[in-house]
Amino acid sequence: MFTEIFDHIHPIIVHFPIALILVAFCYDAVAAVKKRILHPARGLWMWLLAAAGAWIAIATGPDDDARGITSFIEPHETLATLTAWAVSMLVVWRLLMYWKGKRAFVKVPLVLYMVVAVASCGLVLGTGYYGGKMVYTDGVGVSANGTAVNPPVQENHK
Repeated sequence: MFTEIFDHIHPIIVHFPIALILVAFCYDAVAAVKKRILHPARGLWMWLLAAAGAWIAIATGPDDDARGITSFIEPHETLATLTAWAVSMLVVWRLLMYWKGKRAFVKVPLVLYMVVAVASCGLVLGTGYYGGKMVYTDGVGVSANGTAVNPPVQENHK
């Protein structure tokens, strides 16, 4: 049972940062629109978990399963890395504001923060799109009756 879970850990993990990034953004957007202010400590835990989850998702990505069978791996990996960095940047920014005793993001900092948060949402959705293309279009990681539907290309080692 544990072997099967670890063999499929990436698709299990990836859904958490996707959901957390989108929910954290919605939480921030409601606060920003409603009060025209965003307190750095409120909702910070969602962004912390999203950043950690994004980096764990990257670390668990099964590169070998996609070798030679999909053209979607490069945009997927690039967008995933950009997502993790953007979300991490938001977390660091919020932590710095919190530790420095700043009360909140307002006006220009709030707008800049929300632009990066929107970009994070776009990046994570793009990452998911290309991940889905790899699975549903190219069959990466898909097996039927214990046999890979589209097995990785084995490179000749000389």
